[in-house]
Amino acid sequence: MLWEPDDVVRVLDPSEQRFVRHATFTGRSVTVRGELDAAALGAAFAALQRAFPILVCRIVEGADGSGILLRPGDIEPVGAWVSFGDPDEVPVPAESVDPAGQLGYLDVVLAEDDRARVTLFVHHSVADAGHCVELFARLWGYYTDYVETGKITAGAREYPVSLETLLAQRGIVRGPRSGLEAVTRPPAVAGAVGAVPGEPAPATLSRPVRAQLDPIETARVVELARAHAVSVNGLVTAAVLRAFAVLDGAERVGCVYPVDLRRRLDPPIAAESGTNLTGLAAFATNTADTGDLIDLARRIGNSLHNDLADGVVEQSVLHLPDFYGPGRIHSIAGHLAVTNTGTVPHFRAPTGLLLDDYEIVYLAAHPRPSKGATAAATFLVYTYLGRLTLAGLGGDTRVTELLSAVTAELNWWSAAAEAATA
Repeated sequence: MLWEPDDVVRVLDPSEQRFVRHATFTGRSVTVRGELDAAALGAAFAALQRAFPILVCRIVEGADGSGILLRPGDIEPVGAWVSFGDPDEVPVPAESVDPAGQLGYLDVVLAEDDRARVTLFVHHSVADAGHCVELFARLWGYYTDYVETGKITAGAREYPVSLETLLAQRGIVRGPRSGLEAVTRPPAVAGAVGAVPGEPAPATLSRPVRAQLDPIETARVVELARAHAVSVNGLVTAAVLRAFAVLDGAERVGCVYPVDLRRRLDPPIAAESGTNLTGLAAFATNTADTGDLIDLARRIGNSLHNDLADGVVEQSVLHLPDFYGPGRIHSIAGHLAVTNTGTVPHFRAPTGLLLDDYEIVYLAAHPRPSKGATAAATFLVYTYLGRLTLAGLGGDTRVTELLSAVTAELNWWSAAAEAATA
């Protein structure tokens, strides 16, 4: 693709660069019940593109493979795709998802029974969970405004910046600890390049397997956390570690999890003002010390509290070149990844329209061979409409077993606590 020097916004920083090789798009998807106005949704997406021009920016790769963020091209942006199909499926879009064209796409699938699926895909280099949820919420807000009033008011925002830039503005520098020491291991070949040659493969969509607690079960878990002064995230992470310890049989288990820094930086950052504004934290323990869920959750929480107090999490992203890319000297391969995106907001919708389910999906637009750090299993945790959801990514049946074990663990402990206080 041809581009001019004047098109360049900037070269991506390491926190953004790691999503370039596979052209990873993070997706937010909902099923819809009721009459969906596809034309109004198209207008809402066009407004979203005007309000957040990062969605129509482009990413190309330099000669060394580095990602370069470019301003929008001269061609008309790709609008919402509308097709007919099965809303229970989340397929790879029939049209091309190309980061060299634009960085945000909207796929709408309609059915004849007043059901639909709407999925927003945004390139992960320019949007993490907090940013993507904000964009999705704005989309539904614009849609509701258009249906109810026939117009949308939306002013254009500046391009979001990287976490590295925001840290530099606040005088935060790299410290002696990455925060990942508990799960760090030597790479297979010290200093090895984090990718191997190979032609891009066709686009692939990863739809995590899900296990959901109902609202009553979710409320019990929340109450269990409150009663023992631990976080729900700590409880879920502890349950994941306990389940994995049983199934894997290893003497030691560890996990890595992102921490949203938007409210932890001073001054705080708006959801849409940064690209990937998450630090990293890690926890590891001997399997023999995972017997008590509450104690384990408390130790996980204390570890995070200490790393936050010491400023380790804030600067953890400055260590990413040691773990990803051609200069890597460490690996965290084989770890458990646990991402808790918290409570998903109730999206605005016109009367008679229900957004009744919510999923996180990932699309690799042009995946290529890589030998970067691979998690043993990846878990996503979020709550939508009062239901705690655990979702797992992986290519074998172990992920399904782990999800079953984790939900059983949470239900057993919360039910036991409720019975003890009855």
